Amino acid sequence: MSASRAPARKGAVRGGRGAASALPHLWRRWLWVGLIVLAVTVGLPVAHALFGELGAIMLGCLLAGFALGRATAPRGKGGRR
Repeated sequence: MSASRAPARKGAVRGGRGAASALPHLWRRWLWVGLIVLAVTVGLPVAHALFGELGAIMLGCLLAGFALGRATAPRGKGGRR
């Protein structure tokens, strides 16, 4: 007995996503870039006004470290063991 499976398509993208889904990913990246620029140009001066220079620096470092950790975290199955 042989298993009757359909042959795999050549050029198929993992997860069944085609070229049409690449565009929303590009827009999502630029949305994050815009949010970061907005946070730096608006958020840091507001934090400086509310918490002072040291508070704004500490808050900025905390948020930047969190963003860097999220951006470089491993993705996918398994994770860390």
